[in-house]
Amino acid sequence: MASPPLRRLLCRTVVLSALAALGGAPVAQALSFMPAKDIPRAVSFGGACIGCDLSGRQLPGARFLGADFSGSSLIGANLRRVHFTGADFSGSDLTRSDLTGAAITGADFDEARLKDARLDGALIRGASFKGADFDGASLKDAAFAGVDLSNARNLRQEQLDTACSVGTVRLPRGLTLRPCPQD
Repeated sequence: MASPPLRRLLCRTVVLSALAALGGAPVAQALSFMPAKDIPRAVSFGGACIGCDLSGRQLPGARFLGADFSGSSLIGANLRRVHFTGADFSGSDLTRSDLTGAAITGADFDEARLKDARLDGALIRGASFKGADFDGASLKDAAFAGVDLSNARNLRQEQLDTACSVGTVRLPRGLTLRPCPQD
């Protein structure tokens, strides 16, 4: 496994590469001189940043398209209105992260830590949460579709009482999820 400084360099390289592809080299060069916590809002991530430390980062509206962020730390990250499509966050730590209004489709959150994370208003479709820890996570107005939560840890009925389902959602024994209202 790479040393922490090498992982940080690799993460920064992934971010800079994504920005260069989106907005040309001047945008990527400008980012290299910005404080570490400031990342532009119009960002798409692909590729791999395994084990990266993105704790406290401001990434509202970012798009993670097939990106591999497995084992990464996103503690306290602002991930409001992000799009996780086919992204891998297995084993990642999203403790206290704000995923309000996120669109999560086909993403892997197996063994992820979502302790005290906010998933309020998130639309979660076909994502995997095997062994994910939902201790204290807020799911207010979250909508689940085609998700298997049956092996999620620390998921409580009180959390699910504020969420809803569209179609089939597998839950741990004894827990229920109301259907989402039809508009």
